[in-house]
Amino acid sequence: MFSLSENQKKLLLAFFIAVLLWGYASNQTANVLNYGEDQAATFLMDIEARNLPDNYQLESMSVDRAVVRIDYVSYFSRVDREEIKAYVDLRNVDPGDNMKIIEVELPSSARLMGVDPGYLLVNVTKKEN
Repeated sequence: MFSLSENQKKLLLAFFIAVLLWGYASNQTANVLNYGEDQAATFLMDIEARNLPDNYQLESMSVDRAVVRIDYVSYFSRVDREEIKAYVDLRNVDPGDNMKIIEVELPSSARLMGVDPGYLLVNVTKKEN
């Protein structure tokens, strides 16, 4: 029967640990220990106006597109442009200029990294009856 001495066991364990550390350090996002690979994506999205009260009309927005940066873990899938929506909520607006934050709807697997610009100026007027 084959038997290892105490020093040979320690040497074999040290070699095994060194190989694991090398594998982890050489590629942290795509090694055997991770199930998916981190991905980053950038999209140029049109901005929608939502929840505008019926007695108001939208005159103008200072920007009509925003750059949306996301981060997601790829489990052999991708985040498509159609799954992302950039919008401003106009529920509580007053006539005139309103500064609004650009909000983003994302799939549950994605995380928002940033929106550029982060806000916009919306001009709203009352409808004439």
